[in-house]
Amino acid sequence: MKTRLFYAILVAAGVCLPGCASYAKDREDAKENAAGERLEIAFRFQRGGIASSQYAIWIEDKTGQLVRTLYATSFTAEGGYEYREDALPVWVSKAKPQTLSAAQTDAITGATPRNGVVTYQWDGTDNNGNRVSPGKYIFFIEGTLYWKSRVIYSGELDWGGKGQDSIPVKARYFSPSKTNENMISGLKARHFKK
Repeated sequence: MKTRLFYAILVAAGVCLPGCASYAKDREDAKENAAGERLEIAFRFQRGGIASSQYAIWIEDKTGQLVRTLYATSFTAEGGYEYREDALPVWVSKAKPQTLSAAQTDAITGATPRNGVVTYQWDGTDNNGNRVSPGKYIFFIEGTLYWKSRVIYSGELDWGGKGQDSIPVKARYFSPSKTNENMISGLKARHFKK
């Protein structure tokens, strides 16, 4: 419990220690797998004002089934989606946060980070902590930039296959607006394999 409180304080302060896993990951599993195979996603985050700054990161298998949510801003995951339908609608439709228990929601959420570089890692486990089978997986980062203006970044990796120092990332924009368009920038994804 003390470890979780320590990380919650770091998250609230917008701090991510070198080599940290996603804010929502089980810390012991992250330490155990730190030297093994992992996906690392990093980007520069710039908070906006009202009706912005929401994002979620998740992994899907090749059939489009959600495998693991790495992180979701607490506002949206804890019910904000009910009165702000434009807050992360793709993640909400996939993750179904209304069906999650308080403990499950707590495991994937964190305060909206402060401005700066944030890093998340995936160790190849699903939402239940089970190791996934080797194969193709897609990661997604959905960001609500300003009201209905959103972006979804995605990239594919071959879990259990050869690592990639730089995974190509695609971006799709919805209702583009200049306001807060750089909320997520400099996104880099790497697949480490020993």
